Amino acid sequence: MIHEISIEQFLDELAARKPVPGGGSVAALSGALAAGLVAMAAQYSTDKKRADKSRRLASVLMDLIDRDARAFAGGDLKEATEVPLQTARYSYEVLKLAGALLKDCNPRLITDVGVAAKMAEAAVEGALLNVRVNLSSIKDEEYEKEILEAADKLRHTGRRSRAVVRQVQARLQ
Repeated sequence: MIHEISIEQFLDELAARKPVPGGGSVAALSGALAAGLVAMAAQYSTDKKRADKSRRLASVLMDLIDRDARAFAGGDLKEATEVPLQTARYSYEVLKLAGALLKDCNPRLITDVGVAAKMAEAAVEGALLNVRVNLSSIKDEEYEKEILEAADKLRHTGRRSRAVVRQVQARLQ
């Protein structure tokens, strides 16, 4: 369980010659880290609801780290497809929170919001790579269509992340 090991231990496990943890777990961790940054920055804003929501998202994403590893190790391709899709969805929510936070954010913390946006983008895009690779092994056209439609709703991730970073950079000038 990721909650029971240090970052150093997680990195050792990641670097080991074994299939899990892998990219799906790293994507979920990236999303959780992004949520943590948003929560921290939101603590200094006028809207504590964003901080609470970010903390909840971080918790869900932390659980998805372990769920991703279990799904992959268990060999259930649908579960191994749906877990990273959930990672992508929750990480996209973190990205939206980062963008919304910019207007109220303490100027000293705007770069943290920019880093959160990039981490959330990496989480979404990385998770979607895992969705696609697992989906390619499932021979169910209706299921594939359903999953691809859900993934398509997250297609603006890069654009949204770049918009946040542009706003951060403009405020640094």
